[in-house]
Amino acid sequence: MNEVALIGMESRVLADILSALLHRNIAVNAIVTQPERMMINNVDLTVSHLKPGNPDMLADNLEGYHDAVIAFGDDLTDEAADNFALHHFGEMLTAVKSAGVSRLAVVGSPQSKAFFLGALERTEGFDWVFISTEGNFAERAVDEVLQPRHHSEEFVM
Repeated sequence: MNEVALIGMESRVLADILSALLHRNIAVNAIVTQPERMMINNVDLTVSHLKPGNPDMLADNLEGYHDAVIAFGDDLTDEAADNFALHHFGEMLTAVKSAGVSRLAVVGSPQSKAFFLGALERTEGFDWVFISTEGNFAERAVDEVLQPRHHSEEFVM
C-alpha cells in the first residue's frame, strides 16, 4: 500500500485531498496544525501535529516518506491561512528536503501560483509539482503522488 504525508492547516482543500487519497486506498499521515479538528476515523489515517516554526519536527514526521502533499486553502480572505503560507512555506520546503522526500505536490489557489512557484524553483533535491485549486485538484494531487516523476515541473489547470 502507498503511504503519503499530507501537510497543512485544516481547510476544504486539505479535506478534499484527504478524501481522495483515502478513497484510493492510500494510507495518509495528515500532519496538521490542529489535529483535534480531524474528525475522520479511518484505519488508513494517522494524524500528527504540525507545529509552525519547528521544521525539525516536521522533518522527523516526514522521515521515510517518498511522497508528500502540502495543501493550502484557496480562501484568500482568510488572514490566518495567508499568514501561515507566507511565514511557513519555506520552512516546510526545508523540512521536505531534509527528510529525503522524493516528490512533493503543492496545492494552492491560482492567485498564489507565483508565490509558490518562486519558492519551489529555488529549492533543489526533490521533484515537485504545483496544482491549482481550479477543477478537480484533489484527484490531480492523488494522480501526481501515484505517478513517478523524474524532474521538476509545473502543472496548472
